[in-house]
Amino acid sequence: MIEEAITRAESFSVMYTPFATKIRADKVEKVKEVFTKTHPAYVEYIYTDLQGLHMLPQTVDWSCFSPQQYLLTLGFKNKEDGKFLEKVSSRKLPTFTEYKTPFGLLTREDTVRQMETMGKRILPILDFIRSTQLNGSFPACLGVMEKLQYASLLSRLQRVKEQSQVINQAMAELATIPYLRDISPQEAELLQSLMADAMDTLEGRRNDKERVWNAIQKVGRVEDFLYQLEDNFLKTKKLRNARRQKTKMKRLQTVQQS
Repeated sequence: MIEEAITRAESFSVMYTPFATKIRADKVEKVKEVFTKTHPAYVEYIYTDLQGLHMLPQTVDWSCFSPQQYLLTLGFKNKEDGKFLEKVSSRKLPTFTEYKTPFGLLTREDTVRQMETMGKRILPILDFIRSTQLNGSFPACLGVMEKLQYASLLSRLQRVKEQSQVINQAMAELATIPYLRDISPQEAELLQSLMADAMDTLEGRRNDKERVWNAIQKVGRVEDFLYQLEDNFLKTKKLRNARRQKTKMKRLQTVQQS
């Protein structure tokens, strides 16, 4: 998985920093400074995974009781890619979407653009994280959910062979998740639903129910839309308060001068 992610990595760069004790905030800033100097082309957004511990499969000594742990730092050429990782760390079922309105239908051009974004920018990032992560700080279905959503985009474009390959890969990853980490009953139920829908898709079965990953993506779009509305409201409120304060200061100065 990590080799495939490295091959497809075009929009981000990565740095692993070895550590033995708890990372303090000042140390994180130093790590980011080092990253900025060594990867100047990938500083549009810098993300450091403070929730998870990572290892390097190529160099780890499995005979050691406790392998060397690393802090993972990712830098991006596109700010939105980094912001998606922030969503991953704060939401149970994060969904990547570039669209501000959640209810509009995607045109063919939109579908092609989102497919390329998922395939070239988002999936390699998630594969990187999952392939070196020691503990399960991210959602159990991270990366697999996005693969299935990517497969749906391929289906819309009638790229059936590629869709089948992606779904088979996602199913293989779903099957290994319970062996790689502890999962909650809710996560186990979600895994079963994803596996069942993936199998139905491969076998060409259709039913009245929407595929789980597409339903979750719709919820994610609505959630993103609401977050955007809230953000716009707070920005407008802050700007309005600043203008009011400025007006009060001008009035006060006028009174003092008169």
